[in-house]
Amino acid sequence: MGCSKTRRSCVHSPTCFTCPRNCLAEEIPLQQRAAAASLLGKLVGQPMHGPRVAIALARFFPDGLVSAIRDGPGEAVVTALEQTSETPELVWTPAMAASLGAQIATMASDLYREQMKGRVVDWDLPEHASGQEMKDEPQVGGVYVRLFLKDPKFPLRNPKRFLEGLLDQYVSAVAATHYTKEMQPADPELPLLLSAALVSLLRVHPALADHVGYLGYVPKLVAAMAYEGRRETMASEDVKAANHCQPGEFWEPEYGESNLGSQTSQERVRLSCLRVLHQLAASTTCAEAMATASTGTPQVVPLLMKAIGWQGGSVMALETLKRVVVAGNRARDALVAQGLKIGLVDVLLGLLDWRAGGRHGLCMQMKWNESEASVGRVLAVEVLHAFATEGAHCAKVRNILNASDVWSAYKDQKHDLFLPSNAQSAAAGVAGLIESSSARLTYALTAPTPQPALGRLPTSRTTQADARDEASTE
Repeated sequence: MGCSKTRRSCVHSPTCFTCPRNCLAEEIPLQQRAAAASLLGKLVGQPMHGPRVAIALARFFPDGLVSAIRDGPGEAVVTALEQTSETPELVWTPAMAASLGAQIATMASDLYREQMKGRVVDWDLPEHASGQEMKDEPQVGGVYVRLFLKDPKFPLRNPKRFLEGLLDQYVSAVAATHYTKEMQPADPELPLLLSAALVSLLRVHPALADHVGYLGYVPKLVAAMAYEGRRETMASEDVKAANHCQPGEFWEPEYGESNLGSQTSQERVRLSCLRVLHQLAASTTCAEAMATASTGTPQVVPLLMKAIGWQGGSVMALETLKRVVVAGNRARDALVAQGLKIGLVDVLLGLLDWRAGGRHGLCMQMKWNESEASVGRVLAVEVLHAFATEGAHCAKVRNILNASDVWSAYKDQKHDLFLPSNAQSAAAGVAGLIESSSARLTYALTAPTPQPALGRLPTSRTTQADARDEASTE
């Protein structure tokens, strides 16, 4: 009985709005306002019923102020209530404080009149008693998503809580786009916003990526990317690639006149999935989770091979492949086996084939600009080197590479000269640097000027000479 009374007095009694009212009322002396804030802080910190009090206060105050009340002291809370703040965790103005104070005063007056009538009032907090002006703004884990994207390095109180909320809502938002015809239309921009916040958070706090692997979200993200890829209309050759095509079968980029200028909402969503996986692949824990696909779940390497042909996704997919097949990944042999099964080595060699009418002619089909072409070839070479690293399947990979004239021209070059100069240290990776429209990329060595000769290798003077010699012998 005592616990029940305590719970009701803490959560349902007028205490929950008389104390906030005293905190907000400027006519009350500062010492009394600070005392009221301290009382609220003690109630929120109470082990058994504190979380319920915090939920009740969240109907009045933004999450950032509830956290400030919990942390104390009371004087700091009063100061925060009087200031104008616009951070990812708190949006508050004196006008909002005045509006909320007037609202609480009205509720207190109405309750007092009912009590003066001599009846027992079964009173409870209103569902919507907050004076917040950004209630329609996307908020996850107490963080305003758009404000966070403006300042990703803002010191969050609980970045892990924000991460877990983003993952949960992102997976739900992607799934909601699948049922727009049968159910209420979903916001097609919400998955893009959430994925951008996820990537920014992981770049600032890279250690959080391991937590994603432990939570088991990696298979869900891979499955979401696979589903979004299947939703797009695929050519018969693309279907073969997505369904574990045999080595040597043809693979074709998804570029055409209809989609060069713009992307559909489904294409943007699937690219957002790829963007999240690209960032997570920097974590060995997540890379191993991608390799250990359970029965019935999609495999990641066929998905990434298909993504190489996506508009805007080629560099990201190549770098993701490079990240997952690192020597530290204890499950890398499974990924190499997936690549061999679907003919990924042949596809990458086809991307490197500079000769007109080469084995696949894929280099000419990718519609890359100059920087993408240079970086794409470098990443393709690095993925092939990673596949050939010592492991269960290295002999088979090396046999394929040693039989390739294209590989003999590329294998001994120092290709990182054609990457952005800070590519190795940037958390965003090469793909993130290229994707950022505001960043000015500084290349350690400028890519050579295109030459009309058909036998040109587009990476260094030495390889151009080799190409001319080969063209003369043909």
